[in-house]
Amino acid sequence: MKKFFEKHDLVKILLMVIAFTTILTWVIQAGTFDSGTVTGEMTRTGVADLFLGGMTSVSFFLQQLLFILLVGAFYGVLSKTEGYKKLVETIANKLKGKEIIFVVAASVIIAGLTSIVTNVFVIITLLPFVINVLNKMKMDKITVVATAFGSVMIGVLGATYGTEGLTSFTYYLKLYGIATINNELLVRAGILLLAIVLFNFINVTHIKRVLKTNRKEEMEEVFKLEASKGKKGSIVPTIIGLVIVLVFIVLGFVDWQANFNISIFSQFHTWLTGLTIGEDYQIFSYILGNNAAVFGEWQLYHMTAIMGIVLIVLSIIDRLKLDDVIEGFTSGVQKLLKPVGILALLYLVFVLMYWSPIVPTIVNWFIGTNFNPFLSTIAAMIAGFFHVDLGYTGYVLGGLITSYEGEIFNLAVLIYTTVHGLVSMIAPTSAVLMLGLSYCDVPFKKWAKYIWKFLVGMLICLVVIFALLAYL
Repeated sequence: MKKFFEKHDLVKILLMVIAFTTILTWVIQAGTFDSGTVTGEMTRTGVADLFLGGMTSVSFFLQQLLFILLVGAFYGVLSKTEGYKKLVETIANKLKGKEIIFVVAASVIIAGLTSIVTNVFVIITLLPFVINVLNKMKMDKITVVATAFGSVMIGVLGATYGTEGLTSFTYYLKLYGIATINNELLVRAGILLLAIVLFNFINVTHIKRVLKTNRKEEMEEVFKLEASKGKKGSIVPTIIGLVIVLVFIVLGFVDWQANFNISIFSQFHTWLTGLTIGEDYQIFSYILGNNAAVFGEWQLYHMTAIMGIVLIVLSIIDRLKLDDVIEGFTSGVQKLLKPVGILALLYLVFVLMYWSPIVPTIVNWFIGTNFNPFLSTIAAMIAGFFHVDLGYTGYVLGGLITSYEGEIFNLAVLIYTTVHGLVSMIAPTSAVLMLGLSYCDVPFKKWAKYIWKFLVGMLICLVVIFALLAYL
């Protein structure tokens, strides 16, 4: 068995999960909760369903898959510019001996941003830069995965105002006339802080042990940066370009109106698109296009426009040849084809669950219509494993969750949202985790060996919090 997982372990694990999920659809009825009661029928997955499901998974999540490829293209070109090379080298050299400070700072920023933005995938825009710096610092693979992708999952675990999963989860609960994103907001913020502290404690402990024993297992960089050729040039344009990307992530993917009652951006958008030349020539509306959106309501394709503009300007400033731009673009896309392929397999599990929602039936076996914080935690772990998207959990289990009343309902919402994030840190059905492991070429077993202490510690903390809220 050990030799079986030596190569392509992520693909093999996913194939096993798909097979397991398929078998379950043959022995467990697909169910639907209605006012706390489950009704359903057997919907078995056949061979043709599997192949159609593979195509459907790409269709369902095409925007996310294409966005990852375009992030690859962005860094494929950027890694050819002297300004970017010098910037990474400068940061790594200035922070030599201060690796832990950079790791903790990066982790806190990434987790905090993930917690408030409306789309987790947009944070991936920043991760290759962080990874390039970590590589120049000679950090080991586990540290790279944990600091970059692990911090994103911490933000999902402690989501406050952000993540598309939490937004969708709340939306589906609202179909039953209840729930807002503010349910147990302060508790979720506390859990975020607790998770950041515990996660970074484990990560820093790991780094100190690696530095002390000098057992650094360096990763082969996806976007390998050659040493700067010493050409004249400034890192300032690159800094400005990356800051612009960061600013637009914050502006575009934080729901200012709904979460903070800030209407200035919608007012600005209305004013800008309404500007005319002459009587009725709305120049800015035509330039921005019909699909331009208000800050706070952006989609991933809006971010690709910003990345494209920044990349064009930096390429011109760095005087890159068109051939170099094309080569960087294509090589960047090619380097992320494997991670994207793994995500397509992973999303097949979601499609199978969408066609055969067996989780409500399983959850009903555990808790029925009664609430129990401990059994609900187990139910949330099962849902988190099979449902790639937290929003889908709200869709299929909304009838159960909304059957609870008052504080019990608030607690149920807290359990399902936070436990989903915790499960995402170890489940092979976690998009962020599998993308990170594939990107950095880290075996699943090695990651499990690293993260298990955090998982156990955080689970104990969560169960204690849930019990206190339920019984005090």
